[in-house]
Amino acid sequence: MLLAAAFAAVAVRLAWIGDDAYITLRCVENWVGGRGLRWNVDDRVQTFTHPLWMLLLALGRSLSGEVFYTAIALGLACATTAVAWLLRVTRSPAALGLVGFAVLTAHAFGDYATSGLETSLTYLLLVAFAAVATAPPQPRGWFLTALCAALAATNRMDLALLCAPGALAGMRGLPWRRRLVHGLLGALPFVAWLLFAAIYYGSPLPVTAHAKAFGLGVPAGELAAQGLRYLWQACTTDPVLPTTIASGFALGVRDRRLRWLAAGMPLYLAYVVRVGGDFMQGRFLLPPFVLALWCLARAERPLRGWRLEAVLAVALLAGALAAPPHWLRAPAADPIQYTPEQIAAAHGIVDERRNYYGTQGLLSPLRHGTLEFGAMNRFPIVWPEERTTRWLAVGGATGAFGYGAGTLGHLVDPLLCDPLLARLPAHRPAEWRIGHVLRRIPEGYLESLAAGENRILHPGLRRYYDALRTATTAPIWAGERWRTLLALWAGAYDDDLRAFVAEHYRTPPRVEVAPADAMRPIARGTYWFDEPAAILVHDGGVAVRFGAPVAAASLRLSIAGLYAFRLTFRRAGLDLDHASVVPTGHALEMQRLQPVEVVVPAAATGFDELWLDVVAHEASHLGVTRPAFGGLQLPQ
Repeated sequence: MLLAAAFAAVAVRLAWIGDDAYITLRCVENWVGGRGLRWNVDDRVQTFTHPLWMLLLALGRSLSGEVFYTAIALGLACATTAVAWLLRVTRSPAALGLVGFAVLTAHAFGDYATSGLETSLTYLLLVAFAAVATAPPQPRGWFLTALCAALAATNRMDLALLCAPGALAGMRGLPWRRRLVHGLLGALPFVAWLLFAAIYYGSPLPVTAHAKAFGLGVPAGELAAQGLRYLWQACTTDPVLPTTIASGFALGVRDRRLRWLAAGMPLYLAYVVRVGGDFMQGRFLLPPFVLALWCLARAERPLRGWRLEAVLAVALLAGALAAPPHWLRAPAADPIQYTPEQIAAAHGIVDERRNYYGTQGLLSPLRHGTLEFGAMNRFPIVWPEERTTRWLAVGGATGAFGYGAGTLGHLVDPLLCDPLLARLPAHRPAEWRIGHVLRRIPEGYLESLAAGENRILHPGLRRYYDALRTATTAPIWAGERWRTLLALWAGAYDDDLRAFVAEHYRTPPRVEVAPADAMRPIARGTYWFDEPAAILVHDGGVAVRFGAPVAAASLRLSIAGLYAFRLTFRRAGLDLDHASVVPTGHALEMQRLQPVEVVVPAAATGFDELWLDVVAHEASHLGVTRPAFGGLQLPQ
């Protein structure tokens, strides 16, 4: 069909891979490489939210040997098939024109026909669900409806809410035994995944559910307000999208065959508002958009003649003129880099495709090849050089960065993917961006990952982490692991986690370090995770108490990290004076432990206590390691 071919051409013009897609692709590479279906090879953590799409990507990767073009091709195939199906079932030329115009001009629909995320498969699954849910009654109708709904939920769990009214309506008039048996058989894909995840990962839900939904620490009213902003921004930046949803819903509720299908749209939109929407412009509105397209294609017109079609056509045309389709621009004009001020002004909601199109767009003139798994040379400013052993990095942009880190890099993501941090609430509840809620790293957590033993400072969190580590690293069928899992599921360690949040999380303690530990020799030029004598400086700072006045006129120490160090000299519990150490040199050099000398201010002579704190530096945003020090010397 001509319109389907036109959509395929538009999708190729817009084709790209998003940064978040590489979170899943890192898991795929580890699985295909025989290291398990995991993000970091050290532990079993489900970081992807779309199991069915992940399985399709893994199959494609196994057959093709690469991921960039494979992910784009799979997205194009799913999206184009869905569009062709929608166009084929339209009841009239007017409906054909409306549906075709909507899919070609709605920004988000074309943007997420690719992207490497599950959205394109969602298009296809929802069209299949709509087809079976609104088909004339047949013996296997309820089973097929339940199966399509289960597949959609396996692709993304929140789609169950969108499909629920239409699926439940399929049970009407059936004997209870058939309802139960056919419903359970249809739900098998979803149930099978939940069972696998509970056994393999120790949780039926992905870690991102903990990060975004459970114990987020952001007031419900603020999330709802953000969700309403998300809907409003779609109205102003992509008006064809909400116009189509509203039109499809209005037609659907007036059609007896489509009523229950349409009922899922406001239910799902209420959920979107409740969770605060998303940071990707328009993406969360695409599932109801697909069902609205089905309603436009299949509804019996409640008004006679051409009047309704004309009104809808004018509304869609006005929306397209107010916000012209992205494919009208040349690929070279597509990329945009948002500044922090622009992101804040947009309440954290951005055009994610344009943000990454420069380096990840299929037709972008700025893209130079594809990102290879473990290709650390793509980020030479922050990554360890020529590593052949495990290393640690801390950072929130973990998509392409994590994919490039390969198997040796263990990434600690304070936003989404870390099994411990994702279970903590927002560090600053008044300062958050939707989808990017920052957590504070507890004292001793990074040291625990580096040493392979539990060094967390807070006793309650130490017990909680012991249990969590057993669940994610112990052999799957080990008895100890299952005893621990049952205790975790029963909430036996929840009080320990709450105690840490109440006592240390937002009022970080100053960590006391014995002089002997601070003065242990440090190997120059090493990273903190390679140096057992290195001491990390956390948010609360470090205190070294000498027990007697120190008469040194200067002191030497080794420091690492893209932060400035503030040294406070104290005596008898009072501040005497301060000194600062600002890192210099190349960003990669600053992340290695390097010796510095600090002159002790005259007013601080005879200090008996030294405090070390860190403050942000102009290059701090490049850091994937933490500020550390050691090798303290007090020359006389």
